[in-house]
Amino acid sequence: MNNDLIETIINEVDDATGEVTELRHFLDFETSKKIREFEKQVKLIKEQEDILKKRILEEMERKHIIKLESSELLISYIAPTDRETFDSKKFKQDHQDLYDEYVSMTPVKSSIRIKVY
Repeated sequence: MNNDLIETIINEVDDATGEVTELRHFLDFETSKKIREFEKQVKLIKEQEDILKKRILEEMERKHIIKLESSELLISYIAPTDRETFDSKKFKQDHQDLYDEYVSMTPVKSSIRIKVY
């Protein structure tokens, strides 16, 4: 019994060399269905969470509440502020030599990105 979640199908082979010129990879239907359903549930829960957070924020602002505590959670009000940002893209265009001197590379572990249609 094969437990692979991904099936690879060879679509084209060069007749002259026998070299594979096109591979297609397919995700197992059940796995695809589960991921799609999980992503839908996560999106719905996130939307519900955002609505609830917005209502709490509005009420905390209206009642001038800085902190809410219960036995299960703590909600702190964060006042609006201005954030200082650095336009690295523009700096790189204007000062390539300085940019190269200060930029560093950081390893990023592998991951997958899922887009639900």
